[in-house]
Amino acid sequence: MRSMLDERMGVTVGDFRHRGHHHVSRVESFSDAVFGFSLTLLVVSLTVPKTFDELLHTMAGFPAFAVSFALLSQIWYQQYRFFRRYGLTDQTTITLNIILLFVVVFYTYPLKFLFGSIFAGTPGLQAFRPNQVWQLMAVYGAGYAAMFAVFALLYRHALALRAELELTPLELLETRRSLAVSLLFIGIAFTSVVVAVALTLFGQPGLAGFCGGLVYPFGITLGIGRIRRIYAARRSALVARSATPA
Repeated sequence: MRSMLDERMGVTVGDFRHRGHHHVSRVESFSDAVFGFSLTLLVVSLTVPKTFDELLHTMAGFPAFAVSFALLSQIWYQQYRFFRRYGLTDQTTITLNIILLFVVVFYTYPLKFLFGSIFAGTPGLQAFRPNQVWQLMAVYGAGYAAMFAVFALLYRHALALRAELELTPLELLETRRSLAVSLLFIGIAFTSVVVAVALTLFGQPGLAGFCGGLVYPFGITLGIGRIRRIYAARRSALVARSATPA
């Protein structure tokens, strides 16, 4: 089992023992390089502006860059937390991680195009035809869903190795919560596509991307809030049970 774990003993953060804490694996190093490359593709401009007008034009792309950067950083943090907690470097984990990195790189340009169009306003909307709005949302939603589908499979794999990883009841609970959140993100991504398609069919293509995007913050806020309440109640029950004398 040594080849499967980065470290049998690790520090405990909250209720979770970090099994991959003591050193960074080659899998993580390669992942960081891929994420760094993807973030490089998001930069507003690769050349230094030569005039102030060019600088203003470059700065106009900052909001789109900031949102895209934040979304990719969220994916990086999810991946980082998984490897810190479980320290897995077996074949299944490596394969799933490679699929995740492939989607991240492929997802970069659609992500940049989408938010570049949104923050550019009317000029940005002229970059595609009205009936292509739902197609753009479909590409965006499919990429988002694919990444969290990989996370769902990673957490499912960790649950399958619960005995080898020696997961405590609280760690099992947190792993199941992370799996539930990943499935929630997949559902939200597909819901955004359905909303965009429905609005396009009703002759509102301009609202399709906007309303489809609004599904994310509302769905994430409501869905994760509910999942947290459910698992917080279960956690309290586990803590109370462990504190009860045998």
